[in-house]
Amino acid sequence: MANLFWFIVLIGILIFAHESGHFLFAKLFHVKVLTFSLGFGTPVRLGRFKLSWRRGETEYRVAWFPIGGFVRMLGEDPTEEITQADRTRSFPAQAAWKRFLIIFAGPLFSVLLAVPIYFVYHLFDGPAQAPILGLVVAGSPAGQAGLRAGDRVLQVNGVDTPTWDDVDEAVQDADGGSVEVRIEREGRQLSFRADSIRELDETGLDLLGERWDLGLRHSRLGNMVGVVAPDSPAARAGLQSWDKLLELGGVPIGGWSDIERLIALHGTELLPVRAVRSADIQIGAVTLRVPVLLEAVLQPEPEASAPAGARRTPGAYTGLEPIDLYVMGLVPGFPLEKAGVQPGDKIVAVLGQPIESWEQFSRAVLTHPDEPIPLQVRHAGALQDFRLTPELLSDTNEFKQTTRKPGLGIKYVHNLLGGARIPRPDRLTYALRMSVTMTGRAISMNVLGFVRIFEGRVAASEAIGGPLMIYQVAGRSAEKGFGTFVSLMAFMSVLLGMLNLLPIPILDGGHILFIAIEVIRRRPVSLKARIAANYVGLLLLVSLMAFAFYNDISRYWSDFTALFR
Repeated sequence: MANLFWFIVLIGILIFAHESGHFLFAKLFHVKVLTFSLGFGTPVRLGRFKLSWRRGETEYRVAWFPIGGFVRMLGEDPTEEITQADRTRSFPAQAAWKRFLIIFAGPLFSVLLAVPIYFVYHLFDGPAQAPILGLVVAGSPAGQAGLRAGDRVLQVNGVDTPTWDDVDEAVQDADGGSVEVRIEREGRQLSFRADSIRELDETGLDLLGERWDLGLRHSRLGNMVGVVAPDSPAARAGLQSWDKLLELGGVPIGGWSDIERLIALHGTELLPVRAVRSADIQIGAVTLRVPVLLEAVLQPEPEASAPAGARRTPGAYTGLEPIDLYVMGLVPGFPLEKAGVQPGDKIVAVLGQPIESWEQFSRAVLTHPDEPIPLQVRHAGALQDFRLTPELLSDTNEFKQTTRKPGLGIKYVHNLLGGARIPRPDRLTYALRMSVTMTGRAISMNVLGFVRIFEGRVAASEAIGGPLMIYQVAGRSAEKGFGTFVSLMAFMSVLLGMLNLLPIPILDGGHILFIAIEVIRRRPVSLKARIAANYVGLLLLVSLMAFAFYNDISRYWSDFTALFR
């Protein structure tokens, strides 16, 4: 029932905004509006209760079939009889520019609805992300330039950066050029220069357009650890890969930087450790995964005893390192599994270069999709070398949409935590700026989405959905939070406006096309031609809806049949 509620809210607001555009401009030009309907078909009626009422010359109603709505104006039906008194108030009697504005107002209101939605969303958004580096991607331009986690970014290319959003915006404004980053580190101000590289888009669709990256990240490495080898100090203490450290030497842990700092501080001293581990507990026929608290004592060894490829901390070797690049699982039948790599192994090097993050690994694979890739993997403390060629890997998201990208068949966990936050400065200006920016981004993403379908990079069967898909998307987004739901509403409102501008008869874009032809020819398109075009448009629209329904059934048929098993 919750999904149904959010579906009705989403569709109702989108349709209301769109039809209000037509309605208000019709009223502005004194065109007689006969019906304002949310939904198609007969009005909703339950006993004596009927969602239909008349005010003045217009009937307002909510109809049973919710996918769509309409504003019916006098004269739109060519067979309709019009009195002499009402003739000047009919839609066909209006000048071409007035008819254009009445038709265009629907898509326009749909697109503009995103502006107040994004404004309110950002006005009440939480604290801002501080311009403090949570981590710097190893091997990235920023890493090579000397930037470090913990640096506070003061300026990018001479532009002040009071928040992380300002840092990212300034990097994008450089448009792939060289970037000067001024930071504060331990009370000193330093400047670094780095060249931008193209931002990694694992989907391969580039729906945000061309974006640039220095390797600066607001997120920081988390407290989930990997254990180097079975004979390491961490393993002897009883620690395992994927444990989360809570305390080290009695000091609470906030992320990997705290772990590294405390190990370096204590050297080879005994260190009490408190950690949490996920464990399976069997209760009857049910298996529950629960957190288990662990307490141990870690005896670090001298740094020189660290094996090849292990993470080294100055002054001590513990056998602990970030869980990044540890193999959580493998996709059956893909190169890594066929090569004999096992869960718990660690990717140490790619293309002959040591790596420290999944971003480095992903970039190497995505930029060499058809070539054998040299890999070095650590298994039980020993290093093994492989040459593996990526294969096309399919992944289905929660909305039953499939994406494909080259991969080696590895499953991993992101060991990241949120970075520092600060009170949002000048919240009103921020909300105004973001309302326009995000609306423009939604327009751009929708345009690029259409382009990707026509290019064949996205299958129409996966991109196009009907009521069931909207129902699922509305419910899932609401579960994630009201902010996610209203962001979805803004994005879909833009999509609705742009779809209606397609030059297909019956849609708003088709009506605008007829008006444009009329202006060019200096006479209206004949009634016979318009009727024929509308039949063609209706056929196209019905075909598209049938295709969308078919896609919905294909996506969710297994979920439906599961209810009766």
